[in-house]
Amino acid sequence: MEIKARLKKPFLDDERLSFIVENNHLKGWQINETETELQALGYSDLEINRALKLNELKSIKDSKLSEFGYKDKIYQIDENSKININGKISAIILAQNTQSPIQSVNWIAKDNTITEFSTAEFLAFSQAIASYIEMILFKHDQLRTAVNNATSIDEVKAIEWVD
Repeated sequence: MEIKARLKKPFLDDERLSFIVENNHLKGWQINETETELQALGYSDLEINRALKLNELKSIKDSKLSEFGYKDKIYQIDENSKININGKISAIILAQNTQSPIQSVNWIAKDNTITEFSTAEFLAFSQAIASYIEMILFKHDQLRTAVNNATSIDEVKAIEWVD
């Protein structure tokens, strides 16, 4: 944050009130009082642009982490889907050492069609999802770091999520 406005002491009560109304209530800036002045603290243009870019990147990340394309179909990979996938993986692994191992897994695609996977295919599908999620998270972290390290608004604006 940076100092956006100052009101030097001594000041009248009306001046104080006007300063607070204008800078805090109308502009949303934080008011800080020191021994010598009232200060209105606000975000710099660079900080504002960083925050906007970080929100944009988070939205892209969240969107990419909601679904996954695999063999010409789109599958949901939200939190509940990931829990269900992990549960199915556990069932496959536990059933391998029994007299009735799981032979296939039916999974519902985003368009509500059912895909039948062999257990090996389902494990490959699950591994592909894990790799995809890792790639998205690492890319987001790389871009987030670049935004936070940017020293100008132009640098921030130049950072883009490219697939």
